[in-house]
Order: sequence, then structure tokens, then C-alpha cells
Amino acid sequence: MAAKQIAFSGVIVRGLGEGTFFMSMPHYQNEIRKKLGFKAYPGTLNLRINKKQISIFKKLKPTKIGGIRQKNKAKNKAFGGASCYKARIQDINGSIIVPDLTKHKNIIEFIAPVHLKSELNLKDGDKVKVELA
Repeated sequence: MAAKQIAFSGVIVRGLGEGTFFMSMPHYQNEIRKKLGFKAYPGTLNLRINKKQISIFKKLKPTKIGGIRQKNKAKNKAFGGASCYKARIQDINGSIIVPDLTKHKNIIEFIAPVHLKSELNLKDGDKVKVELA
């Protein structure tokens, strides 16, 4: 018997604008390609979900993306890691990515090899179904 598919819905919301910065960093691109098997579009799709849906992730084993410490003459800067959960929106495979350090409350971020809003003709306020792989 097949395992029960876990699915939930979220509402697309505008993010903080930080996803593009982090998803453009070579370190994270390399980690995602190596551990999740795709080259991530440099940005995230932000989805508002409820607390009950967030608790789903506590029961799952994530794929861990390591952080990085950058050293330069001006300063040492550390960037945290993240937990990833392979998932799909419509027919596009990607991953939910939950940064170890985040300002979001009840918001998850979805990464994929394409710009999801353009590819699926989505806009802020639309409801989408996410299926965990």
C-alpha cells in the first residue's frame, strides 16, 4: 500500500525580498543542486499557511542545506542553513525551504527550477496546493 500523500494549501504573499539574495549565492545554489537535484530559480514563492500545517514539518525528515561563513577584510559574515522538503506545486517539482534563521511567521518558502508565478500564471492572493514528495 502506498504512503498517504501529504498535501495542503497556502496563499501566495509578497515576501521580504531576501529570497532572491540568498538564492543567488553560489554556496546555496551548489548545495541545492547537489542535495535536491535541481538548479533553483533565484527567488522564492512565499505561501501563508496555518500553524497546524506548519506542524506537519516537525514530523518529517528534512534535507539539510549547510550555512556558510564569508570572510573578507571588512567583516566576518555568517549565513544560516535551511531545512528542505521535496514538494510539488501543480506539475512543477521543487522544495519547501525553511531557513534556520527567519523573520517569517506562518510563511513557508518554495523553491523551484523556474519562476513559479510566471510559469503557472500566479499572483499574490492566489491559493495553491502543495504536495510533499
